[in-house]
Amino acid sequence: MNCLTGDSGECLRIVLLGVSGGGKSSLGNAILGGEVFKESRTRKSEIQTGRVEDRNISIIDTPGFFSTHLTDEEMKQQMTFVKDERNVVEQIQENFGAQALKFTMVLFIGREQMSKREWMYFMLDTKFQMMVSHCRNNYHVINSKNVIQLTHITELLEKIDQIIKENNHHHYNNDVYLKPKPSTKIRIEKEKKRKKMRKEKTRAI
Repeated sequence: MNCLTGDSGECLRIVLLGVSGGGKSSLGNAILGGEVFKESRTRKSEIQTGRVEDRNISIIDTPGFFSTHLTDEEMKQQMTFVKDERNVVEQIQENFGAQALKFTMVLFIGREQMSKREWMYFMLDTKFQMMVSHCRNNYHVINSKNVIQLTHITELLEKIDQIIKENNHHHYNNDVYLKPKPSTKIRIEKEKKRKKMRKEKTRAI
């Protein structure tokens, strides 16, 4: 699971991203300390706000990547995803911009299900190393909701604060990163000119 973070002044904003059934809603409930999200297949984005450790926190729970419960149109409306590629990092880059990874943390949920030896091998795996490297090695390990402790949430928030600090207290702004790239704009303008020229030729004939 990936956590897109930002501090927009008085409120810490956390966007939960990940594959369908990855535990996003459960984690949101654990952070906010209540059953605020329905722990089922999320069909549309939902935001809930609460007070945690004397600070306001807003959590946005999103439909899972590659969800079989959403139509293509519903997925586009909720997440602006345009491709069904089985790679979470690519999904984030394509739909939120490469810069979004600077504000992203990889969350591994269910640490209690692995022994220390198993976790060590997992960390040394090439896939693990590649995943976290995309996010400046920002990752956090946390237990499943049923065995999570308050200290785990505190540690998670501390790591998020560190990411915000590394970004000079700037927060992710989708208005900036979801704008069409210059190359895309150029292609659009060229296509408009070609269509205009074709129309003019047709009229001349």
